[in-house]
Amino acid sequence: MVLKKVFIKIFLITISSTLFVYPQDFTKVGSSAAQFLKIPVGAKAISMGSTFASISDDASTMYWNSAGLSQINKFSLSFSHSQWIADMNHNFLGLVLPLDEVSSVGFGVIQLSSGDIKNTTISQPEGTGLYFDATDLAISVSYSRRVIEQVSLGLSVKYINQRIWNTNAQTVAADFGVLLCTGFYDMKMGFSFQNFGPGLTMSGSDLTQAVDLDPNSVTNPAVEANLVTQPFPLPTSYRISISMPIVGEKAPFNFANSSFVIAADAIHPNDNPEHYSLGMEYGFMDIFFLRAGYVFNTDEEGLTLGTGVYFDFGSSQISFDYAYAAFGVFNSVNIFSVNFSL
Repeated sequence: MVLKKVFIKIFLITISSTLFVYPQDFTKVGSSAAQFLKIPVGAKAISMGSTFASISDDASTMYWNSAGLSQINKFSLSFSHSQWIADMNHNFLGLVLPLDEVSSVGFGVIQLSSGDIKNTTISQPEGTGLYFDATDLAISVSYSRRVIEQVSLGLSVKYINQRIWNTNAQTVAADFGVLLCTGFYDMKMGFSFQNFGPGLTMSGSDLTQAVDLDPNSVTNPAVEANLVTQPFPLPTSYRISISMPIVGEKAPFNFANSSFVIAADAIHPNDNPEHYSLGMEYGFMDIFFLRAGYVFNTDEEGLTLGTGVYFDFGSSQISFDYAYAAFGVFNSVNIFSVNFSL
């Protein structure tokens, strides 16, 4: 009980200091690499304004808050796909295996690919006949354990790779998460610290250049040299989240065949101002779901909407979810997910 009160106090202090911070006069946009790590995954989470670090009830939780894996007590598989901005393909695959009643392990893959891009030059602006592509990849292993009845901890270790044409960069990073079940109805709080690790340094044949070490000599031949780039930091972030059912079996109000959940997240990234999200979900008969959310204090993000359908076959369950996310001057994004548990 004492530990639970300590976590609640820490959460309230943290969220207060984050939510009421004054806006910065400048930002660090474009100062970190591996921006694909910031693209949200899972149609359910995205449709609720990316307020998922405390809900954490499917395999996509390994992206939002690895501590939530301990809540999943069945073999679970999740896949989501979206045609992201600029016709890029964004995919997520997550697998959760319960180890016992209090711990689970998860495996996740995130991929962002550009497809073929026409190679052009100043002298050949219509194309050289060559094509190249860019691919980002993150492979993660996560572990979560419920250390006491109300508190779960989680850790994710991920391998990160970015490649464009013949140049690539790779590194490793870690996420750390905490999930607190307050005992006040079914209110939960989540804390997530993401993408902490060494920076990315580019290397590859595209960085090989011919260099003449003695241009004043007519006999000195040029030699091949590899350019060394500076390391680019990862997009680290701190996320705090709170969610609570308003209508349902474990909620203040209980109406037949209906459920209603609200959630809020606050995020502090290292390369952008803080931003905040609100989300909600209405469920009917635990089969049909309608969701909505809004992301505040960003340049282009805003309204999110979605729906889902859930089928329970007794020993196995399957759900299909869809999300719509507005992106201002860019095209809106549609996300599709399927979740299976056994």
